[in-house]
Amino acid sequence: MISTRETGKSWLFQEYWAFDTVPSAHDQEQYARALMICAAGDGAISRPERDWVKGYFAAFGCSDELLDLLETYEGDEPLESVLERSEAVAVSARALVHDAIRACAADDDLNAGELAMIRAMNRRLGQDDELVDRWLDYHQDDKLLRKRRAEIIWPDVQRKPY
Repeated sequence: MISTRETGKSWLFQEYWAFDTVPSAHDQEQYARALMICAAGDGAISRPERDWVKGYFAAFGCSDELLDLLETYEGDEPLESVLERSEAVAVSARALVHDAIRACAADDDLNAGELAMIRAMNRRLGQDDELVDRWLDYHQDDKLLRKRRAEIIWPDVQRKPY
């Protein structure tokens, strides 16, 4: 019988990224490292950025070992070496750029250093700058839609039970 964790992991990867199978632990780790390196593009990974990456991977059912790594990982290794470790991550460039923007913006400060790192990663993966610009627009739209959804669900935020 498949565990609840495995069922949830499979469902999320299919629902969110249209994956037919779950990425390996190795590929998940390299993807997470790439996100953290982008978040460190301004010289430091803020607590909200770190928590976003950890929460994202926890939601996707990653290993406890990966969560432990993400708690202390400084994102100070060359991005190129991380991207070279996983072909699957490299071909997921379009998704990786989207997630890097979300991770870097988790502290409400997507700054020039982080954006430069995202753009450099994007180019390294063979994409043009238009992709980053499109994802930036999408990110702003998504923030507004999430706010709108919350307002529809909870017109009176004082009545939220949780």
